[in-house]
Order: sequence, then C-alpha cells, then structure tokens
Amino acid sequence: MTHRYQKKYDLAFRRMSTNQFQTGRDFSLKESDIVNNGIFDHKMHLFLGCYSPAVIEAMFERYHVREFFENKGIPNISWHINMDDPYVHRFMMLSEKNGTKHKVIELVMQRKTLKMPLNKERSLNLEFLHIEWLMMQNPYKPFRRDKPPLPGQHAPGLGIGLHMLQILMHLAKKANTHGLINSPNYLHTAIFFSRAFHFYDPKAEAFMQIIKYQKLPQYSHYTLSWADEYGALQHSLNHRPIVWRPSMMVAPISNEAKRYFLSREYRTQVRKTRRKLRISVNLRKLNKKLKEHGQLP
Repeated sequence: MTHRYQKKYDLAFRRMSTNQFQTGRDFSLKESDIVNNGIFDHKMHLFLGCYSPAVIEAMFERYHVREFFENKGIPNISWHINMDDPYVHRFMMLSEKNGTKHKVIELVMQRKTLKMPLNKERSLNLEFLHIEWLMMQNPYKPFRRDKPPLPGQHAPGLGIGLHMLQILMHLAKKANTHGLINSPNYLHTAIFFSRAFHFYDPKAEAFMQIIKYQKLPQYSHYTLSWADEYGALQHSLNHRPIVWRPSMMVAPISNEAKRYFLSREYRTQVRKTRRKLRISVNLRKLNKKLKEHGQLP
C-alpha cells in the first residue's frame, strides 16, 4: 500500500483520541439512550463505535475541511451521520448552492465477519469493516474532453482517493477489526483499491495483477474500464471475451488477516493463473460501442 499521507493521518487520528477532542462531547443523553435491554452500551451514539459527532466536527474545524472544499469550488459544506440502524452506519457530506443540496461524499459501512483460511483444514472467523458503498464526486465540475466519465460516474471525482483510503484504514484500526473488505462494481474502482486491497479469490487477484502490471502502460483506465463494461476485454490467444464480475477484496491490517494472502497456497494459485492468462483489448468492438453510446475517449 502506498505510504503517501500516512504520517499525516497517523497524527490526526492519534489526536482524535486525546482529551482535546473529547471536551465537546454531548452529555445530555438520557439513560434510556445508552441502555439497551438492560445492557449499558456506551458505543451506541458513536460512528462505527469509535467517534462521537462532536469529535468529528472538531476535526473538521482543526483541519479546515470546509475551506479545503471551498477552494475546490464546493461551497457550504455540511455533514450528517445516520446511525438509525445500529449495524449499518452512513456518513454523508453535502454542498448547498443556490438553495439546492448536492451529495459530495457518501460512505456506508458495517462490521462483517469473514472466514479466512489458515490452511486446508483450518480457518479463522475475523471481523472486518465492510465498505457497503462509497461515492465521492464534484457535482459542479464538468467532465473534460481529455478526462471523460468512467463507468458509473455522474460527475468527476474529488481527487481525494488516497486521503479517503488512509481514513478508511484508520477507521478499521480504531474499530479493532482486522481490516477492510469491499466489492468494487467497476474495474477502475478495483484498480484504485488494489493499492491496499487483495482479491479474496486468487484467480481474481491474478487478473488484477495482469491488468495493473502488463496492460496499464499501454491502455488508460478509461479504455480498460469501458472495455470491461462492453465486453471488449478478451483472451489474447483465442479472442474469447473475459467477463470480470465484482468480487470481494480485502485490505488486511492484522497478522491473522495477512496470513491468508501470504500463504503458499494463495500465492501459488496467483502465479499459476498469471502464467496462463493473457489479456488484450478488442479495440474495434470497444470503439463501436463507444460510438453507439456517444462517448469519446
């Protein structure tokens, strides 16, 4: 995983645990708010069981988050947390302009248990933070001709993907989980997450490694992702289409979780698949589809 911004966020999240960010907590809660079926639940009003809204707001102020987005042309930032479902928590950032509110960031997460094999006979049930949904967009920025939309994009991105990756990893650590899990819907999203994530399925991991290390110098993310979307990725030898479907990825942070991806069985399967798989892009088919749908690369 890239270490860019890591020291910055290590320091920021350490500060979130200090008294400096605890003084603003809301002490107006009633006993009924934090007692569930006779059991005291002090984490009931904490985002992902970790941070109170007051702490999050203090961090927004300290690190000038609103000013950061203002400089990107995204004004009047507000944020909201929905914890109505105790198992699924939602964070949303909105921008208001001319009386209309627009989504800028939406994050939906929950804890989920995943069986991680130790060997052919044994496995461990480990808890992860599951990224159910992540959307980041600049609702006011038009697409450029040299940067057209990728599959699933309705507005250009925010350019803060590496920042968000660090935040998510720190949330997983703070929540005392073994890492993050995610199932990207699009190939370009999977390529981005592969900075920190590995596919649980070693065959899918081999596919991603080939895409990253053999094809990216030749093809752009735009070409690869739309080729995947339109069935224009193919086996080089027989030209049969390669169908890539969303598959679970894991960003392990504990030794227990890392053990599976470092195992001889996993690495051997990745190598075997990589030796057999050769990928190319059917540019004729891709360009035909792009033309049909009015998309210009």
